[in-house]
Amino acid sequence: MGSSCIHLSLSNIWQSYNKFKKGKKPSQELEKFNYYLEKNLQKLFDNLSNGNYRHDGYRKFIVTDNKRREISVASIRDRVVHRLLYEYLTENYDKTFIYDVWSCRKGKGLHGAIKRTQEFLRKHKNSFVWRADIKKFFDSVDRQVLLKIIYRKIKDPKTFGLIKEVVQSYKAKQIERERERVKTRYKKVCRSEI
Repeated sequence: MGSSCIHLSLSNIWQSYNKFKKGKKPSQELEKFNYYLEKNLQKLFDNLSNGNYRHDGYRKFIVTDNKRREISVASIRDRVVHRLLYEYLTENYDKTFIYDVWSCRKGKGLHGAIKRTQEFLRKHKNSFVWRADIKKFFDSVDRQVLLKIIYRKIKDPKTFGLIKEVVQSYKAKQIERERERVKTRYKKVCRSEI
């Protein structure tokens, strides 16, 4: 059975913005967004309400903490929408998860997962923990399959359309980025042949 539609009220967008910015480090982008906050949130509300919202591109950068990773960051405006969707999807999916799903859940998190793991290790003396990381996992998710799974639960057309816009935005940007890489390689090859 499908769930109700997402609440796109200005107050809900405002709450999503406040939840998004909680704990964020100051940045020029955040300061600029805050300077025009009412105007930015009103425009976002208008775009979401009339179905004209389109996800912007992603800013890319490289971090090298334990390993080298490319990070993709959406604009603040888009991250407010991500938070809006997170709250909505959590309400609809959280009760379907098993107890020991610890990531991105209210009342759970890394410290809780570590504590729970330590409890298991104390109870089962000959057990072990295997830590794994799937390289480029989110890049490799089949977005059509993901959308089919989401559609089983989210039937409201406006809500599903917003989810689809966000889910497909990353893939579209990947394709666009790959085209640019191919063009750049082609230009280099052509120049070297001259």
